Amino acid sequence: MKNWLLLLCFLFLALSCAKKEIPTGASVETSPAVTQEEARPYSSSREISESKAKAKAAVSEVPPFSEEELLEPKSEAWVEKNRARLLIYGRSTPPLKAIFFDFDSYSIRNDMKPRLKEAARYLLDHPEVRVELQGNTDERGSSEYNLALGEKRAMAVKRYLVNLGVDPERLETVSFGEERPLDPGHNEKAWALNRRVDLVIIK
Repeated sequence: MKNWLLLLCFLFLALSCAKKEIPTGASVETSPAVTQEEARPYSSSREISESKAKAKAAVSEVPPFSEEELLEPKSEAWVEKNRARLLIYGRSTPPLKAIFFDFDSYSIRNDMKPRLKEAARYLLDHPEVRVELQGNTDERGSSEYNLALGEKRAMAVKRYLVNLGVDPERLETVSFGEERPLDPGHNEKAWALNRRVDLVIIK
């Protein structure tokens, strides 16, 4: 009798401790991993609007530069003080923004394409406006080479705007080469600011 009881207890313990086997082919559900993007709190449309308004206000607080003022030679201290605004507008007429280029290149950079799309929208909304596309380069290279490079940059901007629907008759091009630097420095920081096309409204 005792042997039977011991055997029954042993069987009971063995069955209760046995692991459940998952049938072959059965799927096991797991919680999906949360990506960093999903975990990041979303901004409300109100927060986004407020952020844009603050950014716009920050730029508008800076008094606009006149074309005449920008033509005058500037000190490195003046450029440094105004660099943030110059990196947006260069010598362009707001709200149009300057288009910056890589060294020895006239290809439109990906980070400049949104600026050109903004410019195209503005010009399509204001059909009376005419623009002069002013090509500029840094000081490296010969004067002749830089004049040609400035013209290629201005033409590249014109082609991009025309492809976005702007009438080519409203876009004039001119090259100043290295003759009108915004930053008088002789380093990469200065050269990066001087390699650009300004969009100047001439009406």
